Amino acid sequence: MKIVVNEAFRQHHAFIERIPALLAQRSECEVIYDQRNLVARFRHEGMTLIVKRYKKVNFIQQFVYTFFRKTKAERAYNFGIEFLHRGVKTPQPVAYMEEYRCGLFTTGYFVSQEAQGTETHLLLREVQDYPKDLAEAVASQIVSMHSKGILHGDLNLSNFLCTSHLVTRTSHLVPRTSHLAYSFTMIDTNRSHFCDGYPSNEACIKNMVRLTHRRDLYEDLIRRYARLRGWDADETARQALLLLDKFEQRRFRL
Repeated sequence: MKIVVNEAFRQHHAFIERIPALLAQRSECEVIYDQRNLVARFRHEGMTLIVKRYKKVNFIQQFVYTFFRKTKAERAYNFGIEFLHRGVKTPQPVAYMEEYRCGLFTTGYFVSQEAQGTETHLLLREVQDYPKDLAEAVASQIVSMHSKGILHGDLNLSNFLCTSHLVTRTSHLVPRTSHLAYSFTMIDTNRSHFCDGYPSNEACIKNMVRLTHRRDLYEDLIRRYARLRGWDADETARQALLLLDKFEQRRFRL
């Protein structure tokens, strides 16, 4: 077992080391999700940790991840640190672990602190008359990530954890006003890509193709993004909708 623990959490190394066995026994944890991957919540010494155990790899992938490519667990850990370094909120990486058998990688684990928030698709996609200020905030978040050279590898609304708070403004010139301000914590970052400054315009548009399959919402988000970038909203929406058509056709064939 390879175990890498964030220096800030080294005092919890002994507990982290026990996590694979505890998951196998379903002990001291709350299972949140158990399908392709397993996600569980642990509480330890006042901390709440989220552990993701990735699906066991097949024989060919064992060689790939042992000799040629970083595991999903290692990438999730390193990319989480990179997101934070670039000023984008993501759950604090705590550790990653890799199990090996006969010298070959088999299973990976990623441990992070729990992040608060609601999956944004529940607030936008599932609401007929969705809040336009939230859509604007999502578009602004994407622009911010792109400006920092981040292309999130699975940029769908489920991976934006949203929190909001009421902001009140007072002025002797205008009446007191209040509005909701939104902030986001990005999750599932292990397939992301990084560069210096903005990626190419084409790469930015392609990056948004997974946002949602709800057409009216997708086009609205694209147009808002384009306006924030100073692009032609009609042309950007046309390109983005063509990409969405191709993406959906490819998924349907698969």
